[in-house]
Amino acid sequence: MSATNTVSFAGRASGAGLVGDVITRLGDRLRRAIDPGRLLFRGNDTAAETVVARHGPVEVRATSAGWVLETCVKGELEPARAKGMRRLANFVNGRGRACLRAARPLVQTQEAAGRWRLRVAVPGLDSSFAATAPRNGKVRLRTLEPETLAVIRVSGRPTPLSIHHAETAIRQAIAGSLWEPMGPVVVRLHALPAILPFLSRYEVALPVTDRAYAAEMPEWVRHVVHHQAVAQRVQ
Repeated sequence: MSATNTVSFAGRASGAGLVGDVITRLGDRLRRAIDPGRLLFRGNDTAAETVVARHGPVEVRATSAGWVLETCVKGELEPARAKGMRRLANFVNGRGRACLRAARPLVQTQEAAGRWRLRVAVPGLDSSFAATAPRNGKVRLRTLEPETLAVIRVSGRPTPLSIHHAETAIRQAIAGSLWEPMGPVVVRLHALPAILPFLSRYEVALPVTDRAYAAEMPEWVRHVVHHQAVAQRVQ
């Protein structure tokens, strides 16, 4: 985590304060290099979601539209996540972006073998920044439409096997229910994985839609009616 250091003139004159300042700055850079995702999770912001149904351990949640930062990375699951977090953290905390903040969770989706997309919400984005932010390159700003997700919480660190087991559990829990899977599984991190695996927690989610609406209604009608149904369930 970055730190702001105040050093008195007398301390600098003695030399001890200057040395301490240099050591602090070097330590801060080292922490960023070793654990870049720390900068993404230093705040308490969380993307808005509403639980609209429960099926055993699975929660069906409605998310809100908003701005997200995303990047695509090649490699295995964990190295790709670390590289993607470094890119996003560097962008969020770059010079001149003091007001830009990220909201949990960090979302990781596999697009193809060895290729991953990572994104994080950026709430309260200034309109002037949104107008000038990049829409291409390694880190991109884009809008995300509302989603309905079937989510399960998982203990341990995210691994391909644990993610597969979680996806299976979601599909079994919502089988025969109102909800039908309609997209690839995603990993959602609300905190960095702990050093001790058994202390870690994360989420696995599947995008879902209403079976009846999906079968009988046009896309735009299904979107309106579905969100009306969500509002009724929440009341």
